[in-house]
Amino acid sequence: MGIGQNIPEIWAAIHTPFDSSGAIDEAGVRRNVRHYIATGLAGVFCNGLIGEVWSLTLQERKRVIEVITDEAGGRVGISVVISGPSVEETIDLGEHARRLGVSHAVLMVPTSGPRSPAQQFAYLHDICARLEMPIVIFNARTAAGSPLDPGVFTQLCSLPNLKLLKTTGNAAENAALRLAARNGVLVSDPLEENFFANMQAEGQSILYADPEPYLYQRGEFRPIAEYVALLTAGRTEEAARIYASLAPQRIIFNKWIMDPLKRGHMPNAAVKHWCDLIGLAGGAVRSPVTPLSAAERRELEADLIACGAPGLLSAADRISS
Repeated sequence: MGIGQNIPEIWAAIHTPFDSSGAIDEAGVRRNVRHYIATGLAGVFCNGLIGEVWSLTLQERKRVIEVITDEAGGRVGISVVISGPSVEETIDLGEHARRLGVSHAVLMVPTSGPRSPAQQFAYLHDICARLEMPIVIFNARTAAGSPLDPGVFTQLCSLPNLKLLKTTGNAAENAALRLAARNGVLVSDPLEENFFANMQAEGQSILYADPEPYLYQRGEFRPIAEYVALLTAGRTEEAARIYASLAPQRIIFNKWIMDPLKRGHMPNAAVKHWCDLIGLAGGAVRSPVTPLSAAERRELEADLIACGAPGLLSAADRISS
């Protein structure tokens, strides 16, 4: 499975469901994988910020990817964040993922330690060079103390296994990184809200997204995939109408997920409650993330009802699921 070949691909960052005891809900992970496949996603991005990677032990991170790859059975692409507390643990996580046959490993730009341009390059270059597998770099501006330097990115593009940069910088930073790309390395702004314009103006050929693809779509109801296909076929006006139809959901997504994230407040509890409301295994969060209050849960549910979010379950259905 390639990245960004032919019709633009849609990937999604996925959460890690925990049960009431705080353990990984493996049955829930499997149920969610089946949902992602049924929704037609090209791939999923696990053990990242949405996946609460900071709360997972190294063994738990390995177990999550083992369960996902086993359930997926090659039916959906899989990328996994391998950045660990040390270089050697990062390599270990990468080798483990490679043996499981993942599509690619993801390296986050360091949030501490080697943050100067020279050390950014050395850190990312040395790990990429040691791993014989496709690599994605994740420039997580909301989490990184030092966003990726465009000059460093240009140098890294000489690595044959670097395939894509996922960048959450502001418009100016993302533009500079696009200009810095070389040798066919792709650049993806992960916000679905920006994808329509990025396809047109930047030729962005992959939505290496946040959770929007499985929150906005369900089964054969695939408005993101539909407007992408229409835009690719040159049917711009039809694509624009479908893109615009998602505006109510984007308002809710920004309110509960993107706006808190931009303030440095991880929105995992809101992501998970939204998932619970549409029939996925959302589950509990781990400290320091706190659950939504009862009032917040009711408010999010009311917001989703008001915007006509797909797949909303009744209270009885949520209990039975």
